[in-house]
Amino acid sequence: MPTDLEPRRDALVGLIYDAVLDGSLWSAALEGIADITHSSAALIHGYRVDRELYTFHDLGRIDPECKRRHELYHVMNPWMRSSRYPAGQMVHSDDLIELSQLKRTAFYDDVLRPQNLAHGLIVNVVSRPEFRVSLNIERSEKRGPFGERDTAILGSLLPHLRRASELRLHMLDYSEAARVERDALDALSTGIITFDSGQRVLFANAAARTRGEELSLRVNAGSALSGPLGVVNGIRALLANALRGGAGGTCRLPQPNGGKTGITVTSVRGRAFDHPSHHRTASPAAIALLVDISSHGEAANALLAARHGLTAAELRVVTMLTRSDGMRTAAARLGISSNTLKSHTKRIYAKIGVRGHAELLQSIAQLAQTLDTPM
Repeated sequence: MPTDLEPRRDALVGLIYDAVLDGSLWSAALEGIADITHSSAALIHGYRVDRELYTFHDLGRIDPECKRRHELYHVMNPWMRSSRYPAGQMVHSDDLIELSQLKRTAFYDDVLRPQNLAHGLIVNVVSRPEFRVSLNIERSEKRGPFGERDTAILGSLLPHLRRASELRLHMLDYSEAARVERDALDALSTGIITFDSGQRVLFANAAARTRGEELSLRVNAGSALSGPLGVVNGIRALLANALRGGAGGTCRLPQPNGGKTGITVTSVRGRAFDHPSHHRTASPAAIALLVDISSHGEAANALLAARHGLTAAELRVVTMLTRSDGMRTAAARLGISSNTLKSHTKRIYAKIGVRGHAELLQSIAQLAQTLDTPM
């Protein structure tokens, strides 16, 4: 590689890694790849082979309308024949389909010709049985096919593109796991609010936001609770106790409809809710559970999870165990096998410090009694 290209390449490598954390930089990185290979445009896309769906599709100097067209021609695009090649092997579009034949396709008429594109150099950056990440660099017919210089430059960037793509996929996996866990918490009828050591709200599920509205209590992530002074001061006192290492406590507040909301505060032990999708800048130090006073059982389950570091999935198992008349019924309702349920319960018992189903139910019943005891 000519020495004058090395500084440009090094800067481009840095930009590729920066784009992993800031997705808005992918367009600039792709434009840089296009420039350094004397191309007109570049794109990178990740797609599931079985579903024919794009997970991401980033463009560098490609008409945004072509994003829609690329998705539309996912199967009919003749350049997609490159997907059968192993990761790292660069494929010239002219080897997939001759230009004269390409010009007779709707893909050329609708996607390439309007942008004055005719030649492509394509490489599968990541190739799995169910998933691909592919990079295309494209240029005009006048510029001509890609040569050895272009493949050498792209080849030097390929290891970094592969690492960046793998990191990106891991981050997408983490985001999906966070979404599933957040959805599980939102499905609970018990309101759950986590707080940092400064009593600022980190996360509130849907039920907590609803209960808060009933009490004129504002629950905003990144801020302290606000609302009626008596309500706020009562909860703050419980939080202060929990954060000092105390037991926290429980209070009852009247609802507009005549019912009562029970609020239980305890410190957080374990990492049950320590997830970056819930709170990006701090770890949870205390948790408040808001529940209709008639729903002590579910509130006790959630309190048990907070005290002993149960995951959202383990909390669902505990909840189902309390609602079912046996392990087989609970497994069927959860949609898992009895052996899988046994593995879950074994971990749950170890975390809580009980020896079996009967002791688990006894622990929950004792917690439910504390929820019914006013301060």
